[in-house]
Amino acid sequence: MKKVRILMFCCILLLVGCTNGIEKNTSKQNKDVAKWSKPRTNLFSSLDYPELSKTEAEKLMEEKFELVIPSFFEQSLALTQKLLRIENQVQYSIKSDAEILTIRGGMTGKEDKSPNSVGLAEAQFQVNQQRKQVYLTKQSILIQNIAAGNALQGDSIRSLVKRVGEAMELPDLDQVMKQSEKKMAHEKNEGPNQLLEIYNDSETAKKQQRASRILTISYDEKHLVKEIYGLISIE
Repeated sequence: MKKVRILMFCCILLLVGCTNGIEKNTSKQNKDVAKWSKPRTNLFSSLDYPELSKTEAEKLMEEKFELVIPSFFEQSLALTQKLLRIENQVQYSIKSDAEILTIRGGMTGKEDKSPNSVGLAEAQFQVNQQRKQVYLTKQSILIQNIAAGNALQGDSIRSLVKRVGEAMELPDLDQVMKQSEKKMAHEKNEGPNQLLEIYNDSETAKKQQRASRILTISYDEKHLVKEIYGLISIE
């Protein structure tokens, strides 16, 4: 009888352990890392810091605003530097006004002493006093060619789009890339100054109350890629 009780007790422990494991896995799968928030009741002060180093920006975010620089923001800057082969230092800026705080990071690539490409990352935080929370509402990456008549320098456009898609954690990225290649090939037959929507799940995301993701490519009048833009937001 004693052996039976021990056996039953072990079975119960095993079942509980399995259940907890399933709950943890489900919780992990349902968690949207872009949907970040933390408790906060106070509004931001009206401040503007237009020229900051990375160290200065990190210190202000942590000590002045009790926030941290989002990982996608940092990934965007590192990715842009690598893909466009930009050696210039990133310049940061922080601006806050009541409910909204925006942090930006930017860099320029140079050729013959003239800027030919720009990389920008932005993150926006918003305070909701009614809910006593501060939310990370927007994150974006912009890779832009600003030299007329020139294509983006660095890796191929396909590689740029794929790497941005990876950083944005787009679902079914392989399928997205196949569809984007068809759209890019078809663009040559369209008129100038086209905007191609590579990915957009904003309507579905709004219904499911999760962060949406949008990825677009813009072409100039010569059908050269002018910019690649990625946005993660919560509406």
